[in-house]
This record gives sequence, C-alpha cells and structure tokens, in this order.
Amino acid sequence: MNADHARNALVLPDRASVSDARILIADDDPLCRRIVDGVLRGQNFSNLRFAEGGISALEQVRSFRPDLLLLDMQMPDMSGLEVCRQVRADPEFADIPILIQTATVDRKKMGELFAGGASDFLSKPVNPPELIARVMAHLERWNSLRELREYRERISRELEEARRMQFELLPAPAALQQSADAVGLRIASYNRSSSELGGDLWGTLPIDESRFGIFLADFTGHGVNAALNTFRLHALIHEYKALHDDPAALLSMLNERLVPLLPSGQFATFMYVVVDHKAGELRFSSAGAPPAIVVQGIGGRARLCDASGLPLGIERDVQYRMQQRKFPKDSLLLLFSDGLSEFPDAHGERIGDAGLAGALNACHPGLEPDGVIDRLCAAAGIAGNIALPDDTTIVCLDRRIGARARSCRDCLFVQDQDRPQVPVACVKEEC
Repeated sequence: MNADHARNALVLPDRASVSDARILIADDDPLCRRIVDGVLRGQNFSNLRFAEGGISALEQVRSFRPDLLLLDMQMPDMSGLEVCRQVRADPEFADIPILIQTATVDRKKMGELFAGGASDFLSKPVNPPELIARVMAHLERWNSLRELREYRERISRELEEARRMQFELLPAPAALQQSADAVGLRIASYNRSSSELGGDLWGTLPIDESRFGIFLADFTGHGVNAALNTFRLHALIHEYKALHDDPAALLSMLNERLVPLLPSGQFATFMYVVVDHKAGELRFSSAGAPPAIVVQGIGGRARLCDASGLPLGIERDVQYRMQQRKFPKDSLLLLFSDGLSEFPDAHGERIGDAGLAGALNACHPGLEPDGVIDRLCAAAGIAGNIALPDDTTIVCLDRRIGARARSCRDCLFVQDQDRPQVPVACVKEEC
C-alpha cells in the first residue's frame, strides 16, 4: 500500500453537510419569516419549512422531522415555550436543537426557556450574523451527537452479536443433558458475564464410551479482549483432540500456544478434568484455577482439590501435574470460576473456597444440580438482580441420580470409609 492510499484509508466518512439540514421556522409574522428565509438561503440552506403558529409547528415537527427548530416566543395560538415543552416530551425529538427568538431578554425569562428545553435563544429583530453563527453551532453539535448515537447503536449491535457467538461456544443444554443421561449423570451450569462480553469459558469433550473431559477457563479482564481470548482458547482446545485424555499434556500444549498469542499481562486460569464414570475416577490438572470440589459418595463431605499450577499464557516450558481422585457412584463434582468464591456480599464479605465447601455440605444429597447451584449462589450473596464485579461460571456434575436409601435406618447412618456412621438427611419423600 502506498502512502497516498494509506492516508485515504485513514480518512473517516464525511459528516452530513450542514447545509442539507432540515430547518423548521415557526413565526406568525410574515416579514420575519421572509428575513430568516433570506438569511439562511444566503448561506446555502435550502431544506426549509415554515409554520405560521405553534399548532402548525407541532404538526410539521412530526411530518418534516427537522434537524433544528427555530421558534418565535410570542405566537397567538401557542407560545414558543409551550411548543418547546411539547416537542421535548416526545423521546424522538428530545435532543434536537431548539432556538427561541424573543424580543424580551431577562434572567427570569431565560430561566423559563432553558427549563422548558430550549437549546439557545436569539434576539429580535433578527441579527443575521448571530442567526447564522448559532444555527451553524447547534447543527454541528447535532450532527456530532447523531453520529455518536449511531456509533453506539452499531457497537451495541456488534457486541450483542459477539455475545451470541460467545454463548454458542458453551454446551447446548439439550445436547448436554442427552449426553449426561446416557451415562447416568446430571449436569447443570451457571454463566454470567460482568459486562456485555466475558472471559469465562467452559465445555465438555467426548473421549470414549467411559470417559469425557470437562474444562473451565477464566481469562483476565472483561469485555472484548477477554472474549477474543475465549475464542482463541476454544479453537486451540479442539485442535488438540489427541490430548483430551491427558490433562497435564493438554495444559502444557495450550500454554505453549497461548504465550505468544496473549499480550503481556493477559492470562487464563484453567481446570481440566477427565471423568471416567465406569472406573469411578477423576484425573485432572490445574493452571491456577480455583480448586474443584468433590463429594465422594452420598454421605461424603466436600473436599477441595489442589489447584496449584501457573496460569496459561504467562511463560513457556511449564510442566503441569496430573492428579487423581475417586469418583464413585453417588458422588458430585463442582467447578467454578473465582467470580463465585470472591463475590463480595452486601457486607463486603467473600465466601471463599472453604465457605463454598461448607455450603455444599449443607445441601440435601437429593438436591438437583440446578438447586445446588442456586444454594451456592445464595450462600455467596449472588442474586439475579445484582451486578457482578467479575464473570462467574459454575458447573455441577452429579452422579447421585436415582440414589435412594433402602430404609429409614439407612437414611440416618451411611457408612463412609473415613468417617463411619455419618448421619445424613433422608432422601426418600415418604420418610
């Protein structure tokens, strides 16, 4: 690209010509209308309309849709101030420039004009230089305001489209439930961004008939940059399908690829778990993520899994450690981003990882995964109408589907290898 082309590429589209602006002039005096018409046409304004009174002005505002309204203060059927008030009451015309001509200038009257929505005033009789200067200034401002509004609307549409695309990266609820039902699991999730776009991402990866992977990533920051990073990571995860059964190897490869892609200061915490539902085992690796929480068996207690490891994208040649946990029938796995554990409640307190484990212990063992998530959000102080300071994701994987005690005696005492005769609540409705 040569220099001339480069300069042309940087030129923004020209603002709509001020001389093309639609101007409505309302004045009951024919001589004043002719004078204003002559002054404006002398400056190449040609898109002019005239009203002989206030009622006519209101009718033409709706049909002509002016870019600027010039009103006489004193008209027999309706004052310029009343016209101004009614125009401002319509949201479509709440921001257009309204200039009021008046022969009387005093502080009280000026206060009424501005309180009624006037943008500016002009003295009468008409002063051509003053008329041109103020009309030009307000039309320039109006064009700038309109361009800004159009820009914001375009950005809003693009952000909404990006948000929809990011949402489509997440597992489809129907397909996810179908897959979970096929292996005797229940799964539920919660995902909220702190702004239009977020930096959290989670998903599942099929491996074979007995195993699947589940991951949760949390990028630094919010908004567009964080969202772009989730798209990058999603593509990389699916590129390395051969590593989906090896958590440590997958994290090492993702880290190597992200280091050159992410700007300095940007990184992601990442937890990847391979669930072997036939062997009743979890294999996982963490890159600085909040600890997964595992409940082993219907009478088990919530336990935090070690989540050490350097976040992805900080430095090369990081070796991640793979860990194992038992995941027998009637167990539960909880993954979450730090937006949950670090959310400050109404008193500024944070529940923390240990607090979440305690809240999970307080959940009835027969509670559906959606209900578990609701209880954890409530315990952390998160409600639907509360703004989140950080993106928050929760995934609850439950193997307790169909779990029922055989009798009231079994409901009261469930054997646990570490804590014999642990009392638990009955999960049978008839009990």
